[in-house]
Amino acid sequence: MADAQNQKKPSAAAKYKRLVIGVVVLSAVVWALRNLKIPDCTTIQAYLESWGVWAPVLFIVLYVIATIAFIPGLLVTMMSGLAFGPWWGTLIVSIGSTIGATLAFVIARYVARESIESFLSKQAWFGKFKNSIEENGFNFVLFVRLVPLFPFNGLNYACGLVPLKMKDYILGSMIGMLPGTFAYVYLGATGCQLIDSVIQGKTSFSEFPAEVRNSLLIAILLLAFLSVLPILLKKIRKKGSGPKG
Repeated sequence: MADAQNQKKPSAAAKYKRLVIGVVVLSAVVWALRNLKIPDCTTIQAYLESWGVWAPVLFIVLYVIATIAFIPGLLVTMMSGLAFGPWWGTLIVSIGSTIGATLAFVIARYVARESIESFLSKQAWFGKFKNSIEENGFNFVLFVRLVPLFPFNGLNYACGLVPLKMKDYILGSMIGMLPGTFAYVYLGATGCQLIDSVIQGKTSFSEFPAEVRNSLLIAILLLAFLSVLPILLKKIRKKGSGPKG
């Protein structure tokens, strides 16, 4: 047992190697931003604006495809903040993720039910998911979207295999995904401001403009809120389901 536990824990050498790789990658990114002719975010946003309505439409289509194809959406979500800013980016990602999640639900329920159920049944989390379904479909979907108990893309298909009303699924998904969507879109928009500052030769926190420093602090607070939210919701849920009287 001791040997098995030791194998699971990363060695000090492995941790040091990861740290070195991280420092090297970060240094390479900073060097590239300062020395190569990389367009700043303002230029990228102006270019996308020249596309008119087609820029957000294309982004929504790409997000839908990524959702259906089991491609992690975190990077795409952050890119939306970089390209469109926090508010428009949140709206665009919300539309794309909701459409993608709904299409996955429909595919699982009406198009390829047997194949998808066969695939998901091999996943360790699927049995727990089926046993956790509740009578109030909206509350259930809202909770599992806010508290990431199950993989996002797999959950889209899994919900189509259980007795959930589509309207409860769509509404619960749309609302439940909003906090995380806004936090990561905002983080992407903040990263955009940081990139522009680095391109201008500002590499320390004190050198960043006040607007960039404030955005960075807000992004950190949002991520902290996201990490605490599942814990709070679980406690509230336990109190609500506890013995009464």
